[in-house]
Amino acid sequence: MSQERMTVESASTEKGLVATRGSDMVAQGGPGSIGGTTKIADSVVSRIAGLAAREVPGVHDMTSTGIGSAFGNIAGRVTGQDQADKGVAVQVGEMECIVDLNIVVDYEASIPQVATALRRNVAGRLKAMTGLEAKEININVADLFFLGQGDKEQQPPAVR
Repeated sequence: MSQERMTVESASTEKGLVATRGSDMVAQGGPGSIGGTTKIADSVVSRIAGLAAREVPGVHDMTSTGIGSAFGNIAGRVTGQDQADKGVAVQVGEMECIVDLNIVVDYEASIPQVATALRRNVAGRLKAMTGLEAKEININVADLFFLGQGDKEQQPPAVR
């Protein structure tokens, strides 16, 4: 066993979670528990953050930004790919992460209250499920959703 690996193992028994190469995280049990490692991919952290964001009242949807993301969303819809991490970008470190969210807010919702609730819920879910502390949760309100907005597109034109 290399010296680097021994350092990782000894640090993990004291703190519980340690990063390995890249940004995959390794979880190991405390003293006296069964050994082994658990890797948590960045995509899993992103999906947790996206699902937690959608739980917050006032968040109508998540939206991606940029032309590349738009093509990715279309391809995902055609293939039936899950959109749980749409509008979410994460940077994962050893014990903390930074989350960027692009959201669509319901009209008449208080954006500061929605933002506070988003930060609280996303940080709580990430901590509970991965052990990561959210260092920053950056929120970009990209659009507003107006009640009845989708209904207008589905109604047939009136005949006179």
